[in-house]
Amino acid sequence: MVPTADHGIGKRWQVCYRDLDGHQRKENFHTKAEADNRAAEVDVEIRRGSYVVPAETKQTLGAYAQKWLDANSVGPTTALRYEATVRNHIVGHPGRRELRSLNQPSIIQGWIRTLQDAELEVSTIEGIFDILSSILGMAMEDGLLPKNPCKAKAVKLPTATKKKIIPWSLERVRAVIAGLPKRFQAGGKLAFGCGLRQGEVFGFAVEDIDFKGGWIHINRQMRLVGTKQVFALPKGNKIRSVPLPAQLAAALKAHMKEFPPVAVTLPWTKPDGEPKTFRLLFVDAKERAYNRSVFNMGDWKRALAAAGVIPPRERGARYLQAAPEDGMHALRHAYASVLLDAGESIKALSEYLGHSDPGFTLRTYTHLLPSSETRTRKAIDDAFTETEAEAEDDGDQPAAEGTSAPPAKPMCPQCALAA
Repeated sequence: MVPTADHGIGKRWQVCYRDLDGHQRKENFHTKAEADNRAAEVDVEIRRGSYVVPAETKQTLGAYAQKWLDANSVGPTTALRYEATVRNHIVGHPGRRELRSLNQPSIIQGWIRTLQDAELEVSTIEGIFDILSSILGMAMEDGLLPKNPCKAKAVKLPTATKKKIIPWSLERVRAVIAGLPKRFQAGGKLAFGCGLRQGEVFGFAVEDIDFKGGWIHINRQMRLVGTKQVFALPKGNKIRSVPLPAQLAAALKAHMKEFPPVAVTLPWTKPDGEPKTFRLLFVDAKERAYNRSVFNMGDWKRALAAAGVIPPRERGARYLQAAPEDGMHALRHAYASVLLDAGESIKALSEYLGHSDPGFTLRTYTHLLPSSETRTRKAIDDAFTETEAEAEDDGDQPAAEGTSAPPAKPMCPQCALAA
């Protein structure tokens, strides 16, 4: 026999085989027993189709995370968010570790602690954790990990008290809308009067209005993909129709008379998508589609300041005060609170808001529902009233059924807009 290049070097026993792709593989061992055990193990794995190239388990989490990103089929905006999350929070730590070293839940828990020490919001940590869990879940399905350590019971995420939404008063709604530029005041009324998201208002076109039937149709939104504006389906692809109040219809007609709709062409869904043209109701002073970032830092903040929601800009300050709880979404919350006060059902409200699940609507706005204790007090008060009326009755006339005054009717969006 002719000595090979491996002769006399390192481990003496070698297992040779072809993997599932037909590639020749070899692994060296110190003893014959180790080689025999590995040969039997490889034979079973190949027969079952579960064989994994040993070198694959030695790749770093960061390298595998890139494969996960490349394999994802999410939308462009979500893809950018995933990429930024992996780059900023996973590639550095624990991304330098080999996949095979990530079996211990304590490693994941330590990583969570580093996110907490960076003073990230609990919701942000939850989002980052979900992405890591998805990456390691795919690694497990690929046979590179025996289990997903993120699923271990010992791994605990931080908890935070969920803040209850406090809807704006109707006075504040009117004041903020009045503080908007004249060319967008009807846009503010549309957001409040029909519960639209900001991007849906920016992407709202004249062909989406059914004045005769009294409906509007939310068919698209304006979205930023990186720094590029695109048209896209509404959030969750939830195309929907919402009742159009008469006063809002009049406001939209008046707006279109003063500011005729402008045809705007943008790509669909992604920056290199098919160009689509719609006649938008709301465009900026240069007749361009509204840019979310520019609008929020400028027109919206100035409207908040004019309404007294935030203080005026201080002398020498570059920006107005931050208002994370008072974005344009507040108009949507006000819409929801008015409809719940008026007795609208959670199911109908969920459809109008474009939520994917009425349960989410209930969890978000349950504290705004008319309270059971109020109904309890009224029921007992009515019962006492009936009892007293029966006691005073001389028996010749039927007893009164209660004399409590009917509750005042809550104000609907249409009335609020007209006020």
